[in-house]
Amino acid sequence: MESKYKALIRTVQKISASLDLDEVLDIIIDSIKELVDYSAAVIAIIDKDGIFSAKTRGYPAGAVDHMKLGEGIIGWCIATGQGQVVADVRHNKHYLKARSETRSELAVPITTNTGKIIGALNIESDRCNAYTESELEVLTMFAGVIAVAIQTSMLHKQVTEKQRIDGELQLARRVIEDLLPKSFPLLEGFDIYGVNIPVEAVGGDYFDYIYVFDRLGIIIADVSGKGFPAAIIMASFRAYMHATVINDFSMRFALSRVNHLLYKSIGESKFITAFYGLLDPISKRLLYINAGHNPPLLVCADGSTRLLTDGGSALGVLANPRFSEKVVDFQSGDVLVLYTDGVTEAINSDEEEFGLARLEKVVRRSAHMRAYAICESIVEAVQDFSQPAGGMQDDLTISVIKVK
Repeated sequence: MESKYKALIRTVQKISASLDLDEVLDIIIDSIKELVDYSAAVIAIIDKDGIFSAKTRGYPAGAVDHMKLGEGIIGWCIATGQGQVVADVRHNKHYLKARSETRSELAVPITTNTGKIIGALNIESDRCNAYTESELEVLTMFAGVIAVAIQTSMLHKQVTEKQRIDGELQLARRVIEDLLPKSFPLLEGFDIYGVNIPVEAVGGDYFDYIYVFDRLGIIIADVSGKGFPAAIIMASFRAYMHATVINDFSMRFALSRVNHLLYKSIGESKFITAFYGLLDPISKRLLYINAGHNPPLLVCADGSTRLLTDGGSALGVLANPRFSEKVVDFQSGDVLVLYTDGVTEAINSDEEEFGLARLEKVVRRSAHMRAYAICESIVEAVQDFSQPAGGMQDDLTISVIKVK
């Protein structure tokens, strides 16, 4: 027994020198063999989805990756908080076969000083009656000693991961901010303003204005996903759009080319919804293509409304989608509101969405104001609507074009 105590002390010294969870678990599982011999071993940890094998030795690949609480000898051990010696697993009702060679098994819970069970140590032998109550006592004591090290390493990993995610979100936000316009077009006969209000989880919202000779390109888009990957995809989209539309290609050709580049580069699970319009300030005519984006809302001076829905599918989904151009002829007093789903899909405490009807009501009420004031009215309405539910859950991006 004295040799086992010395082995235990050596293990404590080793794991005390590291906060890396993977390294700590390697030390622990290899140190068990100095205390109690095994043919296979697993350190199982509880997570939100059940039990997962944090570290294994001697098992076939994938044999003990995930378990349910209460399932198998390990699951029973964690669920009851009791250790167990099984002389012959072939006669144990809890046993789940992970190795054909296994004959006996020993499992003990890993319990913190506060009594919280965070996992289990489990060892298996190819011999029947390989373990006794003496080995159970040793492994139980060992589990108590290493519980603090495992919990500390797990907390360190969580903190490190949070810091990494926070850093990634900050970088993504800087990328998105660099993509957004720093000023707004001064176009005779029009009042134009836009806003992007980020939330903590960075999305891929984007809006822009591009002068295409004597016309103004108007863009709003939203990439699927969040974080740095979404920001990089949106940066690529902006570069593709700027490089393509300044050549004054037809709108259909421009979006087809951008779609081709995205389809080849962003992966199957990603896509971009986008609205692209070309505004002629002389004729006050807007040519547009809506590529799967939330339909911009046109509130006309005569009291009518129109949703700009037509155009084609989202970008990056199909290899060769078809796009069609549509036309809007503006009149003095008309207001066009482009937006992302952070506006209409904002949720209140009753889990109702803000929706198009509320957006239209706000725009009608503020249509006599300047474009920036219309933007502010929409933002305020969405924030007030979602505040009881904890505030906005997605970026809020709006672009307003008002005809003077």
